[in-house]
Amino acid sequence: MSFDTLIHTIFFRWGLIVHNYKFLFLILPLCLTTFLSYGFVWIKQQTTIDPQYVFSPDDAAWRREMGALTEHWPLDETKFYPGKNYDLQGYVDVIVAVRKNGDDRRPNILTKNNILEVKRINDFIIHNLTVPIEHGGKTFEAAYTDLCMTLDWKCFLNDHIDVLLPKEQHLGTFKGEIRKFAEEIFENEIKLTYPIGWRGTEPIYFGALIGGPNLIDDEGHFNYAKAIRLTYNVRETNVGNVSYIWRKKLASFLSSKDKDKNEILEFGLYHNESLPEGLQQVADTLTPQFVLMSTMLFVVCMLCSIVIYNHKGVFGIDWVRSKPLVGFAGIICPLIATSSAWGLALWCGELYNAIVNISPFIVICIGIDDLFIMSTAWHRTNPDLSTSRRLGETLSEAAVAITITSATDMLTFGIGIWTSLPGVRLFCLYTFWGVTFTYIYQITFFTALMAYAGDLETQGIHSMIFKKALSFEKATNIYKRFLVAGSMSREESHQQNRRIQQSQPQRMELTSVCESQKSLPPPIKEPKMVVIKKSISKYFSKFETEYDTNDEYIDSHPERETFVSKLFRQYYGPILIHPKSKKYVLAIYIVYILTALFGCTQIKEGLNPKNLILGDFYLAKFYELIEETFWEEGLQVQVVINKPPNFFEPKERAIFDEMVKKFEDTPYTMRHNATMFFLPSFERQLNEDYQNNNIKYPNSTVEWYTRCRDWLITTGGRKLWEKDMHWASDNESSTDYLKLLAVRFQIGLKNYKTPTDHTFSCKLMREIAGKYPQFNITTFHEYYPFADQYLELKPALIRNCLLAVACMLIVSIIMIPNYGAAYILVYAIISIDIGVLGYMALWNINLESVSMITVIMSIGFSVDLSAHIVYAYVCSEGNSDRKAVTALETLGWPVFLGASTTILGIMTLAFVDAHIVKIFFKVTFLVITFSMMHGLIFLPTTLIVFLPSQGQEMSPKVSIKKDIMEHKINFDDKHNEGFDDRTSIDSYNLTEVNINARLSTPIDYKN
Repeated sequence: MSFDTLIHTIFFRWGLIVHNYKFLFLILPLCLTTFLSYGFVWIKQQTTIDPQYVFSPDDAAWRREMGALTEHWPLDETKFYPGKNYDLQGYVDVIVAVRKNGDDRRPNILTKNNILEVKRINDFIIHNLTVPIEHGGKTFEAAYTDLCMTLDWKCFLNDHIDVLLPKEQHLGTFKGEIRKFAEEIFENEIKLTYPIGWRGTEPIYFGALIGGPNLIDDEGHFNYAKAIRLTYNVRETNVGNVSYIWRKKLASFLSSKDKDKNEILEFGLYHNESLPEGLQQVADTLTPQFVLMSTMLFVVCMLCSIVIYNHKGVFGIDWVRSKPLVGFAGIICPLIATSSAWGLALWCGELYNAIVNISPFIVICIGIDDLFIMSTAWHRTNPDLSTSRRLGETLSEAAVAITITSATDMLTFGIGIWTSLPGVRLFCLYTFWGVTFTYIYQITFFTALMAYAGDLETQGIHSMIFKKALSFEKATNIYKRFLVAGSMSREESHQQNRRIQQSQPQRMELTSVCESQKSLPPPIKEPKMVVIKKSISKYFSKFETEYDTNDEYIDSHPERETFVSKLFRQYYGPILIHPKSKKYVLAIYIVYILTALFGCTQIKEGLNPKNLILGDFYLAKFYELIEETFWEEGLQVQVVINKPPNFFEPKERAIFDEMVKKFEDTPYTMRHNATMFFLPSFERQLNEDYQNNNIKYPNSTVEWYTRCRDWLITTGGRKLWEKDMHWASDNESSTDYLKLLAVRFQIGLKNYKTPTDHTFSCKLMREIAGKYPQFNITTFHEYYPFADQYLELKPALIRNCLLAVACMLIVSIIMIPNYGAAYILVYAIISIDIGVLGYMALWNINLESVSMITVIMSIGFSVDLSAHIVYAYVCSEGNSDRKAVTALETLGWPVFLGASTTILGIMTLAFVDAHIVKIFFKVTFLVITFSMMHGLIFLPTTLIVFLPSQGQEMSPKVSIKKDIMEHKINFDDKHNEGFDDRTSIDSYNLTEVNINARLSTPIDYKN
């Protein structure tokens, strides 16, 4: 017995079992869902909002690189210097710019009025923006100065604003000699140069403080800037909750529409909760869209479940054959499956992130596809059969289709679980269980409801009001025809059939049972395996509905002429298989695949952080401003030397200088004048000591490091340089006092605007670091977590796609009884994926986590729509042209309906103002469109060409059926004008070709 035959047999008998225990199979899934849904209790505590965790690999290099920084320079909230720590939580980054004028150019923020306005806002934030604290029954107001991190007991108050003020503001009312003296101090002590300025001997890195400057000379003086950057750093220890409230209040203040505050300036703000809040806001917008989608699909399913009848040229609704209960179950099934899947994942301790909220859209679309396949199979069965037999025939026919789609979807998302990207893994995990439970509930809960609906049909009960339906003959007005009319019950149909049978002469003589038994050969001893199989079958038969002997004499799949079957058989099918049409199809496919391949060469990687949030979220303004300014140039990359050289040793120093120069001379760095490093400042001091005080240069390693430590005590940049050097000991009497464990410097970045720039810069910095293993160099920038995601995306996608396609091939070979067809199906999957990737790139969609999720999903979806046509072609009879037409006639409409309802469902996402949601919509739209094109256009033509089947004689089995059909009563001949033609909006009952070629037993006229 082939696997194909085995699965048909198993599901046929499963249908009998479900019918017998339909109440049990209806209740158990609901009870299981209720139990598993208790897992939602833990959703809050298992929610992760850290974008660095969600969007970068588990083993990403940035984790080790940031670990090196934390190891050497751990955060100390009382010894804090801005820009030197990346493991802090209580920071707020603000970019201030003047609103654009009519020519779309930003005015100069350094003018007197603008800079004073910046100072006013900064002073208000520091001193007047407070949050209430209750302590000891009293309420206190906590300001920034109460919560800030400190260095030498002082907060950082954005003092660079004072440095940037016009000189007149500093001189104030000074006059005469005092004014001249003040001017001299100002000129000598304050150097406003870009990217590094000076306040006395203390360097100020203006590259990260002013954005988009206009330089007026080679020294770096500037007279214009687009923006100023402000930072506010608050403590977490002991006051974490208060600090969080203060950061939220600051965000609310700067993002409000207060005209007094925003008349001149606009603000972009970022803090450690901003991106998680933005992602959650996107997730929250999906909830109403999901409700809208579910409602739309519910209406569609209910409409598609309505059967239209034609009684003597008059149309109405057949409320007996209509199945609104089944349409309702088609929506409920994936919904409870989603609830079960999420509950199980949370029960098992899996994390939850907002990116998972897209999963229900996928699960419900897959469930709807299964609904159409199951309903199509039901309506193709003979209404004169018993409900249990019809249910068995339905599951037997739909078994391969829904098993292939469910198995491939489960495999696709199961493979995605093993990716190193946590966001992709979480999405695939939740979707995997959603698809799994959808399949389980489809063959239990949905099948049980179908059994109940079938029993109602058998009894001639109205499917909405649950009363006996009015016969078509008695439906005398439009109200009755469209609201209360329906088919006769099965018993009434059988009585009518017997009356018709008695009125017709017998046209064939049947041999008596006794005579036929006499001619039988002696029984042959059955093999042991056959006996075992029969024993197992006999055991399971105890659980099945008792077999109705009347079913033996009825054809399970009578042929019926319907509008949709006629459309595919007489119009679309013949047009598609015409020789000229095949040439046109080939030309269309060549254009399709060549365009897709070209698009694959244009794929860009990376997700701009601003695309993770809604357009009206306050963080969007921050990304807009930073892209205009500091991403152009000014940000800094950290370079950590974990094994510093002996700076006194000339050879080691030469290699070290060469390394520094390589870091400075790249397309992404700002050359030597933007490097913040203690060494040039120290050596400048050595030169000044020699030239001014005749103090000789150090002549030994010990002297060099001794003078370096002495210099750190007196230099104006002491606070800054101490944060870049990690000494083994601060005890002068220790032997490790002069041992430098690690040192770091910062290099200014430029051309850092796009995710591609982030990726290439990250790779380049690491490559340079790798060339000097003796120094054990690590580099780090705050966007490295995103860069690591981009670096992992393509290898992970290729790996997952190859593994998924291999699994699809195995499933196809097992499930489809023709190796050639299985290979063609796999090629179709590859073709669809190439198309999705290529046209995705041409639609300006980058390869990132969300699009990768959708591409992985496309493998499963491409199988869903293509496998049905391939399987129907293989199982159909006749020559290749006839097989193609039959396949389209049988499953073309359900495939079209499944694809169109999926597109209809995701259309709700097109109106969400969130880039990642639009990416999901666009890629899913491509997936479904290309899958439908392959299923309804390319695949039938390909199968005809590569699996030719010449006009073949019908097998004896089929010939017997043909002979029987000539001599038995035709239950589909309208019963002498008493039988009605029926049609359905979704053509469920319109497909008349039995692709499994099941045979009926000849009618025993003696009964």
